Amino acid sequence: MSMEATAWTQLHNVMNAQADRRPFDRATLRRIAAFARPHRRRVALFLVLSVATALLAVATPILAGRVVNAIVAGKEGGTVTRLSLLIAVIAVAEAALGLVGRWLSANLGEGLILDLRTA
Repeated sequence: MSMEATAWTQLHNVMNAQADRRPFDRATLRRIAAFARPHRRRVALFLVLSVATALLAVATPILAGRVVNAIVAGKEGGTVTRLSLLIAVIAVAEAALGLVGRWLSANLGEGLILDLRTA
């Protein structure tokens, strides 16, 4: 079978798998919550990190716009420098939070898989 035919077959299988799924009901949510309960602090931390990373990602273009406005307005170089340094600090913080978030996500996933397999 050619690669193209394989790709089309896989796409067809994925599209049909969506239709074959059972509806999501309250019993399923309760089962998921029961497995997630022991990990709730790490889940909450992961959510906080995700929101913080998203806020930092939004802050960067806003500050970049202020840099452009400061340059166009002919403001002193100190303003542009301070905003540029703030953008750099935000980029480092965003990268660090992203690394911690990915580690925490992997850790949570492995913990949940272990719990599921143990049960």
